[in-house]
Order: sequence, then structure tokens, then C-alpha cells
Amino acid sequence: MGVGMGVAMMMQQAGALVGAAPPPPEAAEIQSQIRKAKAEGRTVTMVNGALYFDYQLVARIPPHFDIRL
Repeated sequence: MGVGMGVAMMMQQAGALVGAAPPPPEAAEIQSQIRKAKAEGRTVTMVNGALYFDYQLVARIPPHFDIRL
């Protein structure tokens, strides 16, 4: 993980924290989004409960969600 990518991800997380957080998506919805992104060849990353597609923040995943694909 490069420094530039890490900084970009931190900036997105900070921006998401400033506004009101949207409700977390359903586990089935998250899994389908991850499968679709992988099928499209996009980069899927999960760091500290935050889900990214191509280094863009998609959703915050609650700790009780079990995402296994």
C-alpha cells in the first residue's frame, strides 16, 4: 500500500466522518456489491471497517457483519 493511496483513503474517511453517516447497508447487499466489483475487475479493499472499491470509500461495515466471499 503506497503512501499516496493511504493518504487518499484517510482523507475520504475524514470527509465521511464530518457529515452524518448513512445507515449501514445489509450484509447481503454488501456481499453482492463486492462480488459485482470483483467481477468488473475493480480493486476491493477493506481497512478498519471501511470498504473501498478502487480506493473510493463505499461503506462503513459494522464489526458484527461477517463478510466472507
